[in-house]
Amino acid sequence: MIAEALDTMWTLGWALTAWIAVFAAVGTIVIFATIAAGAWATRALWRATAGPSWRRSRLRARILARTRTRRASEPAEPNDYREAA
Repeated sequence: MIAEALDTMWTLGWALTAWIAVFAAVGTIVIFATIAAGAWATRALWRATAGPSWRRSRLRARILARTRTRRASEPAEPNDYREAA
């Protein structure tokens, strides 16, 4: 009777160990797949927004061009081509 209980406990222990190993392997695969999908989506979004303003939209390009280029308030001085001493 005790031998059967020990045998059952031994068998259940190995079964539990096997299930833990299977769940760990599946969990690792799921985690890595999620990380890879997230990295791929992040890279796709980054590439979609990166680049020149004219590539995003015409309106956005006009807005960026107006805000980034300013007219000079004073006339520019003529270039002086004297050699630096």
